Amino acid sequence: MTGHVEAGAPTLRELLETRGLGLAVPDDTPQNLERTITWAHTTEMRDPSRYLRGGELVCTVGISLRTPQDCRVFADSLARVGAAGVCFGIGDGHDAVPAALLTHCRRHGLPVLVASPSVPFSTVSRYVAEYELGAEIAVARATNALVPALLSSLRRHESARQLLDTAGQILGCFFLLDEGAGVDWDESESPVVTVEVPGLGTLGWVGRGDRPESALLDLIARFVRATQLERDVEAALTRERVGQLLSLVERRMLLPDALSQLLDWPGFAVAGALTCSAWPAGAGALLSMAVPDALVGDAPDLCLMVTADSLELTEDLSLPSGHSAPVPLTELGSAIGQARLALELARRRGHRVGPGQLSTLDSLLEQLPLAQIAPFRQQLIDPLVEMDSQRGTQHVRTLRTFLTASGSLSRTARDLYLHTNTVRHRLARIHELTGRNPFDHGDQMAFSIGLHAVDRETEPSDLSDSPSSQR
Repeated sequence: MTGHVEAGAPTLRELLETRGLGLAVPDDTPQNLERTITWAHTTEMRDPSRYLRGGELVCTVGISLRTPQDCRVFADSLARVGAAGVCFGIGDGHDAVPAALLTHCRRHGLPVLVASPSVPFSTVSRYVAEYELGAEIAVARATNALVPALLSSLRRHESARQLLDTAGQILGCFFLLDEGAGVDWDESESPVVTVEVPGLGTLGWVGRGDRPESALLDLIARFVRATQLERDVEAALTRERVGQLLSLVERRMLLPDALSQLLDWPGFAVAGALTCSAWPAGAGALLSMAVPDALVGDAPDLCLMVTADSLELTEDLSLPSGHSAPVPLTELGSAIGQARLALELARRRGHRVGPGQLSTLDSLLEQLPLAQIAPFRQQLIDPLVEMDSQRGTQHVRTLRTFLTASGSLSRTARDLYLHTNTVRHRLARIHELTGRNPFDHGDQMAFSIGLHAVDRETEPSDLSDSPSSQR
């Protein structure tokens, strides 16, 4: 029996039968494929039991499984902690699953799946993770597809019906808005999912296409409400005027103090600091609904919002946003610029970015064009990558760990399971190859920039030294 069985986790049989994964079972080997997988764990250790909690599918290419004794220790350790089974990758260390491993796994009733050289273990891990988080991932993906399209619909001042048609096309569904006329919901095929839209009626999925999660209906309902605000011509014109004035303040073509004379907003009369936030263009109506006391302005390329205190939203708008630090009215122009930069970072990261995240080296580098930091990668990291590729060394990994450890030899050695003299020797070799000293603070910054450039250009696995991690 496996140690853990989690609701919503896949079985070995589901993993085996999933098209695209390309897994198989050894010939003539009866196995219990109904075992539940709690996680996929990749390892090349002979005894990985201390890193397992039970229920894992243990993925390996068998680098440490060279003898029958190795296979026995490996199978015994997995059975002891209640692993779900073994996913053995052939083509790297072995052309076939070792017979001794099959024998010992069969003795423990431990199932074995076979992954061909074309099957990356990362694909298996991703399948297990997405299976367990299925609903959340589905909502996130649908939200990422929906929000830009619905924002465009708002900017075009489309009706609620047009917006719902857009949402239905993206989700493969059909939506109706019952405005109190008594829509005849058709429940013959599947249960109807509905959500109330205050002041408008009931929004529902009628049963065509995949049933949407309630969180998506809530999101669509907010946009439906916003279409009513967009139809308020006076309010829309006011937001446009506010956006124009705030843009002038940002470009220093208008003094911030003049805003209190040009705009009738109670926040200017409140003593204290103002906070500015930047949002995607078209979000003005949504923000006016969510934060009715805020000053909201629609500019052509983004939406700006000013609040008299720290912004606390009562509902998730599912939009990227950038936020400034609190500032006095006289510094509102710089706060708008700060919020704009934060929004650009938020677009890349997919979430809210505040002033705290702006004051980091990574944030500064993300604002620079890749061409400006590429020389750091070319001169400082590429020689190490080439050496690691030719000789199977680990200079890039050692450098990255050393910088993460704030230049501590002892912490680097502990994290890499090496002797400090080995770390010192590798760092000296890095100095020789690049001409930069890893112990010098300025050169450490240069190396960090080079690694940042690598991370922006390639996946981290591209620099991995482990065959199993490359599968």
